Amino acid sequence: MTSILICLVIFIGLLGLLKYLSHRRVKFHFRNLIAISLGVLFGWAIFKWVPENSYRELVYYFKTISNLYIRGLKLMIVPIVFISISYTLVRIKGEENIGKRFRQIITYFVLSVLGAGAIALIMAKSFHFEKLITIDPSITSNIAKGYSQRIDALSDASIGKVVYGLTQKIPTSIFEGFSDNNIVGTLVIALLVGLAIRKMRKRKPEEMTRAINGLSSLQVIINSMTTYIIKWTPYGVLALMTMAVAENGPTLFGYLLQFVGIAYLTMMLIFVMHLVILSFRGVKPWEQLKGMFPALITGFSTQSSGATLPVTIKSLEENCDVDAETASLTSSLGTTMGMNACGAMWPVFMIVLAVGVNNQMGLVSIDLTSAATIISMLLAVVISSFGIAGLPGTASFAAITAMTIMGVSPQVMGVVLTFVLSIDSLIDMGRTATNIFGVSSAATFISRSKK
Repeated sequence: MTSILICLVIFIGLLGLLKYLSHRRVKFHFRNLIAISLGVLFGWAIFKWVPENSYRELVYYFKTISNLYIRGLKLMIVPIVFISISYTLVRIKGEENIGKRFRQIITYFVLSVLGAGAIALIMAKSFHFEKLITIDPSITSNIAKGYSQRIDALSDASIGKVVYGLTQKIPTSIFEGFSDNNIVGTLVIALLVGLAIRKMRKRKPEEMTRAINGLSSLQVIINSMTTYIIKWTPYGVLALMTMAVAENGPTLFGYLLQFVGIAYLTMMLIFVMHLVILSFRGVKPWEQLKGMFPALITGFSTQSSGATLPVTIKSLEENCDVDAETASLTSSLGTTMGMNACGAMWPVFMIVLAVGVNNQMGLVSIDLTSAATIISMLLAVVISSFGIAGLPGTASFAAITAMTIMGVSPQVMGVVLTFVLSIDSLIDMGRTATNIFGVSSAATFISRSKK
C-alpha cells in the first residue's frame, strides 16, 4: 500500500510538472519529449522496485489518464473524417479536380507501399529472416493451434474474395456507418454527402448554400474540440510510456533485439525514401520531420493512426504549409489505406519468416528470389494495405491477408505470429509513426505539386 501511495504522489507530481511547463509556454513537442523521458524513467523505477501485485492496482490510475486521452482522440475520428471528406469535396473547384485529387493520393499510396515493401524485402533477405525462427516440428501444432483456428476464419486464398471482403465494410445504414469508428463506412457516407451537395448546388442554390455553411460551422466546432483534446497529449504520453516500460522492463528493449532493431532500421529507410521524394518538391527534410513531430509522437504513443488523425491534420496545415483540402482528404484516407509499415513492411516480414517455417516443416517452399514470387508478394502487399483500420494490432490482419494470397498455411501463420507476439506492441509504436509520416509525405508532395 505504501508503494502505491508513493507512486501515485510521484505520478501526480509529474503531471503537475507537465502542466507547469505548459503554463511556461514550453513548446508542445518539447513537452512531449519530456513526457516520454519521464515515462521511461518512472516506468523503469516501477518495474524495478514496485511489487507486481501493487502494480496491478496502480495501473488503473495510469489507465485512467491514458483512456481519457485515447478515447478523446477516438471520439473525434468519425466527425473529422466525415467533415474532412464532405466539406473538402464541396470546396474543390471543378469536377475534374475531384477525380484528379483522388488519383494523386491513391497513386502516391500505392507507389509508396510498393517502395516500402521492396525495402522490407531487401532488409529481410539481407538479415536472413528465414532463419530467425527455430521450431520443433513435433510441437508445431500445439504452438500454432489457437492462432490457426482464428486465421482459418479470417483468411481466404482468393484475391477476388479479398476484394469482395472490402465491399462488405460498406454500411447498410447511416447509423452503422458512424458506429464503432467505422472509417470505411464514414468515408462512403462523406463521399455521398459531398457529391450530392455538389450535384444539387445549381438546382437548389439557397438550400445547398445553407448546407455548405452548416458544414463550415461544424468544421469550426470540431476543430476547436480537437485542439482542446490534443492539448492532453503530454499527459497521455506520460501514462502510456510509464505502463509500457513498467510492464515489460528490460524485455521491452532486449527480447528479439535483432528483429526489433532491423524493423526500426527498415522504418528509418522508409522515412528516408519519403524525404528523398519530398526533396524533389523543394521540401527540406528537417522541416518536414519537425513539422510532423507532434503527430509522430502521438502516433508512437497511441499506436493508432486513426486516433492521431486530428493531430496529423493540424500538423500538416500549421507546420508543413499544406492546404486544408489536401491535408484533410489525404489524412482521412490514410487511416484505412497506404500504410507503409502496417500494410507493406509487416506483411513482407511475416512472409519471409513464413518461408523459413515452411522449410523446417518440410512444406512447399516459396522461392523469394524468383521474379514471379517478388511481383506476387508486392501485389499481395498492395491489396492487403487497403481497407485496414488505423488501430493497434491491425497490422496482423494485413499480414494474414498477404500471407494467404501467397499460399501460406494457417498453421505456419500461427507459428510466425506466435514468434512476434511478445514484441509486436513495441514495433507497433514505430509502425504507426511510419504510417503517419508516409501519409503526411503524400499530402505535402501533392500540395506542393498543386502550388
